[in-house]
This record gives sequence, structure tokens and C-alpha cells, in this order.
Amino acid sequence: MKQIRKLVLTTGIFPPDIGGPAFYTRELAGEFSRKGIKVEVVTYGKKILKPKEYKISGVSRLWPAGLRQVIYFWKVLARAKDSDAILAFDSLGAGLPAVLAGKILGKKVVMRLGGDFLWEKYIESGMEKVTMAEFYSKGLQQTYPILNRLIIFTLKRADFIAFTTNFQRDLFIKYYGLNFNKTPVISNIFEKKERGVAAYQDNPKIILWTGRFIKLKNLDFLLKVFNRLIKHDNNLVLELIGDGPEESHLIDLIREMGLSRKVTISKNLDEKFLFNQIQRSYFCILPSLSEVSPNFALRCLGFNKPIVLTQETGIKDQFPGLLYADPLKEDSFFIAALRLLDRNSYDNYQKFIANIRHEKTWQDLAEEYLQLLK
Repeated sequence: MKQIRKLVLTTGIFPPDIGGPAFYTRELAGEFSRKGIKVEVVTYGKKILKPKEYKISGVSRLWPAGLRQVIYFWKVLARAKDSDAILAFDSLGAGLPAVLAGKILGKKVVMRLGGDFLWEKYIESGMEKVTMAEFYSKGLQQTYPILNRLIIFTLKRADFIAFTTNFQRDLFIKYYGLNFNKTPVISNIFEKKERGVAAYQDNPKIILWTGRFIKLKNLDFLLKVFNRLIKHDNNLVLELIGDGPEESHLIDLIREMGLSRKVTISKNLDEKFLFNQIQRSYFCILPSLSEVSPNFALRCLGFNKPIVLTQETGIKDQFPGLLYADPLKEDSFFIAALRLLDRNSYDNYQKFIANIRHEKTWQDLAEEYLQLLK
């Protein structure tokens, strides 16, 4: 098995952009670098954080679609000439250029998938609210026939496609005809930050959500659930931390619902700040239509913080016994969240979370990817 000396990582987003690919590219690039591997990252955007440990280059999003991807491809091709392998962090924007460059240069290409481009595009375009599983069972991927064919072309030409959960792998094997032996599951990191449990809060009780302000996060639904919860406990407040295109719509909705004194929006995405907000929150909530392996939920669990989250998620297998609810049924989320307003239910749930012993570090994750890349 050959030694990896240089890697090219391709991603659609990179910090300060938020999202799983940005977070995991940054952290894995740092971990690979600490192992003595030369790393170069190619991403979209120009306002990117440039670390000292490795090189990074961006392609401006001001270039028109099509030309932007061509420029990106040439950058990947140039940087991958003397690399040992390419690790791509999505199926199309970064995945297709990576696969093409890999085939031309004879380099191994491993793709990590933690999201779904077509499903996200469908939801963000304002179509009906459907979960990821429903999207495929209804054949809605055919809404975008050209993009669908490009994704199939890309997926079938990668050497390996690493999924973060069986939930997404099973869908893609079924609907994209992928080879089971080329689709390993590499779960996301999970680190325990706290060993004990925090005291029950009385006032204020902060319900916390963090992520991107986009339609699939189901935040209009969350506001409706919260509006019902405060009728049972007026000490509740909702804190939303993030950024994204739906922010102005959310602000208008908060005002229309008369929740301006009960809901706050923050753009502070500093990691220490997020950790502090998780620690001081009453409980976390994640009502997304679907989540493959949500970093926010894993962080909350790492701090032994109670959470109510969508039942349409891949971490149900990994963490059975959590409070899961239906993201398409308001009553389902309301009833689940209402349980945490009871002191005994809250304490018992927090103790259950505190007893979760599973852990996985960045070092563990980097080693799993290196085994595929060699």
C-alpha cells in the first residue's frame, strides 16, 4: 500500500461559509497536514480563510455558471498533477472536476457525501416540502434530467464514495445503481466535551438552533412550534444562529407572529461562541426536512445537551433513543419538545445522553480516509 505524500481536497464551500463540507474540509486538511502530508484545497469563493498549514485557492462565484466550473477544473488539474490522490466533498460542483482530473491524470478519487445536491436544489427552488427519502421514492430527481445524468456519471467514476450514514448510502445504491463494495460508510466525528449534566434551567430557557438559513432547515415550521410552546412556558426564548438567504424572510415572519421579543438571530459563527451557547441553552432543536449526519446535533450530544431532532436523519441508527419527531407534522415536534418542559423528563433524557460513550476523533476520521486514498 503506497504512502500518501500529497492530497488535493476539492470542496464547494470553505470557511467562513458554513455547512458540513466547509467544516470537514478544513478540519481534515489540518489533520492530514499534521501527519506530514502536503495538502492543497480548491474551493469556490474568494473571501476564504487561508490557514498556514496548507495551500488553498478559490474560484470566484462572480464567474458565470459553466465557465466557473471550467476554471475550477483547470485549477484541480494543475494541483493534482503531482498529488497521490484527490478527496472531493460533494457530488457535482467539486466532485465532477475531481473525477475528470483524476481520470486524465490516473489519480485515485474518493468522494465524501454528507448531503444531496438535487434534493437541496428542489427544496430551495420553492417546490413542495419533501424529505430526502420521499424525493427519490417519488422520482423527483428526474425534475433535473441533465444534472441527474451528470451526478450518475460522476458517482460511477469515483473510486470510492464515502457516505456518513447508511441512510444516504442505501438511497444512493437503490436510485443511482452504485456498487455496494465501493460505498463505505465513514461516520462523522463525535467527541464528548462534557462528562456530567447541567442543572435544570428556570429562567430564561433558551431553545437553540444553529445552521444555514435555508428552506430545507424548516425554520418557518420551527417558529410555529415555538409559538405553541411559549403558551406553556413564557420563560422560553428561541435563539437562531447562522446565515443564509432565508434570513430576511425569517425576520419578517418573526415580526408578523409577534415574536420579536422571544426570538433572537445571531450571525456569530465563532466556534467558541457556538460551544458556549450550546452549554448555556436549555435544549437544542433541529426540525430539518432531512439531515444526513448533522454536526449541530452531534455537538449538542457532545455537551450532553437534550435535543429534539428530525426523524429523517441518518444518525438514528447510531443514536437510538433520542427524541425524534416528524418534520412534516407540527404536532409531532410540539409534543416531543413539550416533554422537555417537564423537569423529570428533562433530567432523565439528559442522563440518558450523558451515558452515551461512543467517541470518534479527527485522528480516527483522517486514518479512515487515508486507508481509502492509499
